[in-house]
Amino acid sequence: MQNFPDIPQLEGLLFDVDAALGASESHGALCGMLCAQGATDASQWMLHVLGEHEETSKALQQVGKQLLQLHKVTTEQMNDSEVDFELMLPDDEESLELRVEALGTWCQGFVYGLAAGGIQEDTQLPDDSKELITDILEISRAGYAADEEAEMNASLDDDNEEDEVAFMEVSEYVRMGILLIYEELQPLQSSQTVH
Repeated sequence: MQNFPDIPQLEGLLFDVDAALGASESHGALCGMLCAQGATDASQWMLHVLGEHEETSKALQQVGKQLLQLHKVTTEQMNDSEVDFELMLPDDEESLELRVEALGTWCQGFVYGLAAGGIQEDTQLPDDSKELITDILEISRAGYAADEEAEMNASLDDDNEEDEVAFMEVSEYVRMGILLIYEELQPLQSSQTVH
């Protein structure tokens, strides 16, 4: 089983080629497109991530390889009940602020991916999926606001721990929500393709 590409490295490569989306956002967009379409061609998704490029450069080839790996790993994770599906977010060692921001951009990417995959506001969706998508949209607007008074407060560790727990709960909610949306929308896909 392959792993996700290294996030900071992928982020750097995406920045170098002036990509439309960053690393976490790209993964969110892929998951959104997979939920909307069932299967997503890597090149179709990569066009959304990278935007239009006149010619291929070494940097584009490098980022392309990493994106193909990300596509493969994500598709496996979403289609194999034996494999744990994960959100591509920075490691726990990174600051909470950075991880919250990444979760927000991941969710933005997901909502973008749903739209790119053909889900519109008037698309009939199962209630659970509709509710989850609304929640994910809210989370996509999330930012991390550190309370200045709390920073001066000695009980900062408690606050940080609470924030960590809250972050874990929200990211787990999103992770499980994506799997539910994917499951619920798949029958929708097969019924839409049969004419």
